[in-house]
Amino acid sequence: MFEDIWTWLMMALAPYGERPYSTLFVLSVAFALSLTTNLANRLLVDVERMKSVMAEVNAWRKQFDQARKTDNKQLMAKVMKRQKAIMQLQSKAMWDRMKVSFTYLGPFWVIFYVLSSFFKTSVVALSPFTFTFLLGSELQFVSWYIACSLAFSLPISRLVGANPEMG
Repeated sequence: MFEDIWTWLMMALAPYGERPYSTLFVLSVAFALSLTTNLANRLLVDVERMKSVMAEVNAWRKQFDQARKTDNKQLMAKVMKRQKAIMQLQSKAMWDRMKVSFTYLGPFWVIFYVLSSFFKTSVVALSPFTFTFLLGSELQFVSWYIACSLAFSLPISRLVGANPEMG
């Protein structure tokens, strides 16, 4: 049964095996996955709470840096009293984000495995620039996917408001 599903998947992907279709297909997959992960983060993470936590942590760090630079022992003692609470707050906020990441990590791995098995080492895109020591001008699936994913991730996270760092 698994073999039948695998064969069907490979046949379904066949039209996208050659450029320019492979280029556009991987671009579309990167866009869809980036949109999905950012929407999941926006809908499942309390972004306002994350902003609040980050503001509190940043204020604490500023005080810590000031105490260290001025060698103010009183301020340092005051700041160090809050260190444990700040670290716990930061830990909880990071864990809340990680829980959401775990929900789409499995499906992402399956999609990535299927596509990397399909494309193997074939060239899916041509770069207008040559990155001699990194990528060259002929991009295989992994390098093209990473480039597309990086290009989409920040603009989409800003568009949907999923990134509390971008306030």
